[in-house]
Amino acid sequence: MEQTEHKRFSQKFPELGTDPIPVANSVSPEFFAKEKERIFKRSWINVGRAEELRKPGDYIVKRMDMWDTSILLVRGRDGELRAFHNVCQHRGNLLVGDSEKGNCKGFLTCKFHGWVYDDAGKLRDVPDEENFHNLDKAILGLKPIALDTWLGFIFVNLRPEQSLTEYLGGYMGEKLNLYPFDRLETFYTYKPDEAVNWKVLLDAQQEGYHVPSLHKRTLSLSFPKEFVRFRSHDMILHGPHRILSAGSNAGEFVPTPVGAVASKIGANSLDAFAGAAGGDMSAYADAMHGVFDFNVIFPNFVIGLLYGTYFTYNIWPVAVNRSIWEVRMYYPRAKTAGQAFTNEYGKVAFRDGLMEDASVHEATQRGIESGAIENFQFQDEEILCRHGHLTVQRMVNG
Repeated sequence: MEQTEHKRFSQKFPELGTDPIPVANSVSPEFFAKEKERIFKRSWINVGRAEELRKPGDYIVKRMDMWDTSILLVRGRDGELRAFHNVCQHRGNLLVGDSEKGNCKGFLTCKFHGWVYDDAGKLRDVPDEENFHNLDKAILGLKPIALDTWLGFIFVNLRPEQSLTEYLGGYMGEKLNLYPFDRLETFYTYKPDEAVNWKVLLDAQQEGYHVPSLHKRTLSLSFPKEFVRFRSHDMILHGPHRILSAGSNAGEFVPTPVGAVASKIGANSLDAFAGAAGGDMSAYADAMHGVFDFNVIFPNFVIGLLYGTYFTYNIWPVAVNRSIWEVRMYYPRAKTAGQAFTNEYGKVAFRDGLMEDASVHEATQRGIESGAIENFQFQDEEILCRHGHLTVQRMVNG
């Protein structure tokens, strides 16, 4: 791991200051209500990848608690991706059950009274239509939601004030658009429902200060045996978005015996974190700042890039002290038994680290709700946490 001088990120970003950050905004129901209205209902939110809806008629339902709604994503027969409120315009019943997915064959039928919509959201049939009073089907289609895609990722916005491109800014795509996302596919999903504020959960992930202590039996294996502190390769801020980049330790990385076998076949989590993945990784290196880039797309989406594999986080706020942490790991499609073994090893190795992270999320929330702590004491390696809290506070305060 690259060793650097102390406190260089507070010097790089002096506008963030060095004062403690109050914990009140992570426990206040009133502040959470403002976050929903002033951040989540105005931001572009990632809801998946385009390949999840490959065929005409494919649909996915997403429960969006921070929007107080359920949304329906559909691939139309014309090939277009669309998003709608998952609400029948008759009496407000959810058209499709939460978390459902499938293929609607072009039409969606409300099970309450049988109203039928097509995959473009238009109302096509109403049973016993002649018994309604001045019913105008032309204006009773499903309510649309703004949708756009970026590098295969699907984003939606309840109240768009700018395009997705403008929201992301040019810098986020400068290197990311070089990453070969199309070579990798969803391999594993981890989705715990946790009693923790969404910012506290994200804070636990967007700094490396915790790695030597919390991950001493897992991810720390990617670093030297005398590893006692984490020093980031770089930190980058771009508007509300941010990047943590870790440097290579390929020269000192010693894989486990099982990991050594897996490494000969393909990339897996432990050697990828060290930058020691075998084979030609030039396509990945060109797209990254270091050997691990933790890209935070404000407010709640993360793309974690590694050589030969990547992962995403969607942190779904449900209440001030409840969040769903949706993790997806992406690997190449296994074509041999050896590749399947390597993917499985990478999944398990990374999952173990995630379980260690999850072990402190709820404990931290309980601690800050106790009243025994008034401020977060962020050090230099935790400057992305500082940036996140200040960004939220600024946007909530208008």
